[in-house]
Amino acid sequence: MISPVPEDFHTITPHLVVKGVARAIEWYTAAFGAHELLRNTAPDGVSIMHSELLLGDSRFFVVDEFPDAMVAPTTLGGTPVTLHLYVKDVDASFNRAVDAGATVLMPVADQFWGDRYGMLTDPFGHRWSIASRIEDLSPRALQERAARWTKEQQS
Repeated sequence: MISPVPEDFHTITPHLVVKGVARAIEWYTAAFGAHELLRNTAPDGVSIMHSELLLGDSRFFVVDEFPDAMVAPTTLGGTPVTLHLYVKDVDASFNRAVDAGATVLMPVADQFWGDRYGMLTDPFGHRWSIASRIEDLSPRALQERAARWTKEQQS
């Protein structure tokens, strides 16, 4: 019997549309340490209809923009989606992505919810948050810290 969810996949798999998949694969490899698993070109022999990358224990797909069907965040002028990446060393991972050409949206800092966390945009318009857990909090402690943080922001 065939499993409805392939063995090597998690339940949700991000599917990123970009302009220039070949460059994006190189960038995700250099910036995040992703590994290319598969690449299928379109009949034109140039465009990439499908690629699979492995980042840690998770796969994600990267495909070329096809304006009649799928467009990249750079075409749309941005994205409302943030991809969250937990890593062992957030500072090293974040700096590696910035050195590879990512734009910093929020510098890495310790956050009230127990993560050391920062945000950036990759050169293809996708937004990433990168974090390392530094403290486990109870739901009550998290609520108390969130309330304090909200008060500080309003002051």
